[in-house]
Amino acid sequence: MSETSNHFYHALEFDTVLERVSQFAISEPGRQSVLSQKPFLQKEDLSRELASIQEMKELLRFDDPLPIVNFNLIPDIIEKAGLPGFFVDANALLKIARVLKISREVSGYINLRRDKYPRLNAMTEHISSFEEIEKEISWAIGPDADVLSRASNELGRIRRDIERAEARVKNQLEKIMKEMASKGYTQEDSLAVKQGILVVPMKESFRGRLKGIIIDQSASGQTVFMEPFEVAELENQVRRLRIEEKDEIEKILIRLSAMVREEASAILNNYYILTAIDSIYARAGFSDKYDCVPAVISKNEIILNNAYHPLLMIRRGKQDVVPLTIRLGEDLKTVVVTGPNAGGKTVALKTIGVLSLMHMHGLHIPASLDSALPIFSGLFIDIGDEQSIEQDLSSFSSHIEIIKNIVENADSRSLILLDEIGSATDPAEGSALAEVLLRYFTLRGSITVATTHMGSLKVFAQQEDGVENGSMAFNRETLNPTYQFRMGIPGSSYAFEISERLGLKKELIEDARKIAGTERGRLDRLILTMEEKYQKAAELLQGAEIKDSRLKGLIKLYEDKLEKLKEESEQEKKKIVIDAEELLKEANVTIERLIKNIREEKASTEVIKKAKKELSVLKTRVKKLSPVKKGETPVISSGDFVKWKGHKGRGKVESAIDNKGRVIVQWGDLRLRVAASELSVLEQNMETEKKSSSVKYAINEVASDEVDLRGMTSLEAVQVVDNFLGAAAVSGLERVRIIHGKGTGALRNTINDYMKSSTLVKSWRLGNWKEGDTGVTIVELK
Repeated sequence: MSETSNHFYHALEFDTVLERVSQFAISEPGRQSVLSQKPFLQKEDLSRELASIQEMKELLRFDDPLPIVNFNLIPDIIEKAGLPGFFVDANALLKIARVLKISREVSGYINLRRDKYPRLNAMTEHISSFEEIEKEISWAIGPDADVLSRASNELGRIRRDIERAEARVKNQLEKIMKEMASKGYTQEDSLAVKQGILVVPMKESFRGRLKGIIIDQSASGQTVFMEPFEVAELENQVRRLRIEEKDEIEKILIRLSAMVREEASAILNNYYILTAIDSIYARAGFSDKYDCVPAVISKNEIILNNAYHPLLMIRRGKQDVVPLTIRLGEDLKTVVVTGPNAGGKTVALKTIGVLSLMHMHGLHIPASLDSALPIFSGLFIDIGDEQSIEQDLSSFSSHIEIIKNIVENADSRSLILLDEIGSATDPAEGSALAEVLLRYFTLRGSITVATTHMGSLKVFAQQEDGVENGSMAFNRETLNPTYQFRMGIPGSSYAFEISERLGLKKELIEDARKIAGTERGRLDRLILTMEEKYQKAAELLQGAEIKDSRLKGLIKLYEDKLEKLKEESEQEKKKIVIDAEELLKEANVTIERLIKNIREEKASTEVIKKAKKELSVLKTRVKKLSPVKKGETPVISSGDFVKWKGHKGRGKVESAIDNKGRVIVQWGDLRLRVAASELSVLEQNMETEKKSSSVKYAINEVASDEVDLRGMTSLEAVQVVDNFLGAAAVSGLERVRIIHGKGTGALRNTINDYMKSSTLVKSWRLGNWKEGDTGVTIVELK
């Protein structure tokens, strides 16, 4: 990374952004990976990374938890284990086994879902499984990093011998202790431990009564702690066994280290893949938390829609930050941003820079989905007071040093951010120099954003090809910034107006206006006129967009309804043809059978009556099957079970057709008056079914008690909710759930507005934490 790029990163506090993202990592290696992530300079690599993060984000939202838990850094451990003759301790081996276990489980989890997460699967399919090494380490080493007796037969034998030897030592000492205590030679009644050895606490005056070695003495000198000669040999035996134990443990660790050494390269590969997965996990977690999106990778164009500075968004919350919308890079290469102090110019400039860095480092950005950013080969910034004490440079000289570097290195794939260009020197000369530099960068094809207070640069931006004015909106009535960026409109500094509001004497302000001159006045009036026209145009455009959106919505609605009617008509025709063919076959069989019966029974009265009755039933079925022509009323009788066009379930006719062609239908718990032309008689005779089961069937089939709107546009969502609530009301449902997700809140607001106008809704509220929180609206129906 060049010194210039380092300056760019530092000026934009990008390390703070990465620190925020890294907090979502599970492990320390994953956190370090986020902090040390280099920019992606190839489109294919960046596209793959952004897609992987999107897959992980979907996994976090909708799938079972990824089986990744904290793990440790192991490259140094592997390096040590890889040296012949060396071995690593038990704790290090546990760390290796943990990495192997987690990587195996993560690989298995993704493999089961490889069709859902192909990018993640492409990473984890390179993970190797080392279950034998895992098993050997877990068998030999306990969770507290102690080598277990079962690790080898020899270690088990040694430890049993140690236990027996220590028991003999203790028994012998207790015997001696009892004897010495009975004679009053000891200071205490029990053995003591000094320097890891069991000893007898003898009174100093009686130490000659016990033959042994003095191991320690009390502070008062009244007690000496002695190891009797007769148990010394037993203690030596324990010490020799301890040495054997240590040697055997080393053999076990050497054996396990050798297993790791043989697979060192593959184990490290697992570790690095697992670290990369955790890095993606962290970036996906950040994206999900702050509603970020992957920006489209453009060729050389910046398109930011409703974009937020990440640090401002985190510190204040989206609701208290005004988003930035800007587009430049094709024919428009340079934007000159003007406006009052504290109006948001520098924040806008920094937002463009920091989001470009996030994008190039494989991060989703806090903006709308239709945002796009390129991969820049050069990043340059000149911001703030750059006075250099070490180099004995003035503020202006320091700025020129930076500008010189930009001039020498910037090209058509560079992003240049210049805050208060031309400042810190004579205004006239600084303005001329700024104009020359902006023209130069524009002709080089660099994307340049510059802030300034200089009025001459506003004129330059208006007249120069490839350069445009931009400004931060300001409320002229309250003299407060709105922080809204406007392309094509220069901004005023409002110095006189703000000074007047702050109480500076009017006569001083008027004198200042005169000194500023008529040209300045004309420019300010031009800006005010442009602002007024811009505001009116924006209001007209907003009204036109709303009307256009409504018109498109209505057109789409009726097109969908027409298409649905056509499909239903075709399906109904096909069904009628199929049913008619079946009925015709059945009729032919019935008639042939009746004729045969009449002949065989010689036309007896009973047979004829029975034949007439069967033919009558057949005739009724034919009438009900026959399609109703336009203008005709269908054959529907009281007691018929019917299907209502456009609705699920069934109802039962409760009346004859009235003079308006309507009938009363019992539909679930409701009695409705419906046009007979919208009903069709169900062929199945359901008279014998119980009423309770009919009601239950209707309610279950008419509507579910919830609908999911996630992924829909506002217009689509309103139409779906309208149909859903109508079906729910017909079903007799009293309470339903509408799932719209959290997101930016736009869909939630649309549903809220619709609820106010719906005649079916009794009340509504957002869900509580058990019901889906703010991602769900609970509706009570009338």
